[in-house]
Amino acid sequence: MPEVASLNGVSKHDGGAPTRARIGRLAVVLAIAVTLAAAGPALPLPIERPTVNQPDGPIAQRPVSASINAITREIALPPELEWPNGIAFDGRNRLLVGAITEPKILRFEDDAWTVTEIAAPGVFSVTSLTYDGERDLIWGTSPAFLDKDSDRRHGLYALHGENLEVVRFLHLPDGGFANDTEIASDGSLLVTDSVNGRVLAYNWARDEFRTLIEDERLRPRERVGAAGIATDRDGRIYIANFETGRLYVLIDGALRRIDLPRRLENPDGLALTGRGDLLAVEGAVQSGDGRLIRVPDPAEPGLRRVDILLDGLESPVNLVVDSNEAIYVTESRIRRRIGPTPREGDPDGFRVVVFGRSQ
Repeated sequence: MPEVASLNGVSKHDGGAPTRARIGRLAVVLAIAVTLAAAGPALPLPIERPTVNQPDGPIAQRPVSASINAITREIALPPELEWPNGIAFDGRNRLLVGAITEPKILRFEDDAWTVTEIAAPGVFSVTSLTYDGERDLIWGTSPAFLDKDSDRRHGLYALHGENLEVVRFLHLPDGGFANDTEIASDGSLLVTDSVNGRVLAYNWARDEFRTLIEDERLRPRERVGAAGIATDRDGRIYIANFETGRLYVLIDGALRRIDLPRRLENPDGLALTGRGDLLAVEGAVQSGDGRLIRVPDPAEPGLRRVDILLDGLESPVNLVVDSNEAIYVTESRIRRRIGPTPREGDPDGFRVVVFGRSQ
C-alpha cells in the first residue's frame, strides 16, 4: 500500500490479522412501492459514484413511512452481527456494515454475507466506516461510550486489503472521542471529536492531527457532542451535534449554525446527495421515532426546509448513498440499551433500510 502525502498530532500504531467466517445466502429481493406526496424534481446522479455491488432485501417486517414517491426496502442482516452502525461501500463497491458492540464488519459479495472480525488490540467496535479512495483504505472508529465506567480508550483505525487488516491505529489527542469520519476535498481524513467539541484533520504521511475547528457549540451537554460529518464538492464541512440537535456548516474556517424550523432529535450520521442536499438521520433517543431527513441547499443563508423522507425507524445511526441516489440507513435499535427505559433482552432482526426514488 503506497504512502501518499496530502493529509493533515501524535499517534500510536498497532495491527493484527482478522478472522473470517462465511455466512449463508441473502434472501431474494422483494420491494414495496410507497406512493405518497411528490417532493420536487428527481435528484441528478453524481458522475463520480460507480455502480455498486449491493444486496437486495425482503419487504420490511417493521413498518416505516415515506414522505415522497419512493421504493423502500430492507436488507436483513445475518445473526452474526447485532447493533449495526458504520456503513460504507468499499473500493470494489461492496456494501460494508459494522457493529456498535463488537469489532465485526459484514461485507456483501457474490450474493452472500461474509463477516470479518477485526482482531487487533484497541478495536472493540465499528461505529463509523469511510472509504479512502486515495489510499484504498477503510477507516473505522471504536469509541467507548456505552459503558460510562469503561477503562477502554476511544480509537480510530485504518483497514487495508481483502482481510481488512489494521494498518494504523490511533488515539485522538487530549483523550478525544473519534465519532465519525469523512474524506475532505483535499484528501485529508476529517474526524469529529465528540467530547472536545472539534473537528480534526489527520495527515497520513506525517502521522499527525491538526485542529480545523474547536467550538463550544460542538461540545456535548453530557457525553456526545459533534457526531456526523460530511463535506461537499466546494469544501464546505457539515457537522451534527448529537445532544443539542443542531447542524452546522464550516465555511472558510467560520462555523455557522444551519437555521432549521425545529431542533433535530439526536442528529447523527450525515451524507450529501448528488445535487448537494444534506441528508441526516435522527436517532430520537427520547421519542423513539427515528427519521431520515433531507435539508435542501444547506449552505444557503436563512431558514432551511426539513423534509422527512422516512420515519418510524428505531435508532438510525448512519447512512451512505449509492450511485442511483438510493440511501442505505443502519437501524441500530441501540435505544433499547441507552434510551430512557432500557428493555430487558436484546432484539433480533437487525436490518439496513434502503430508501430510493421510484423510476
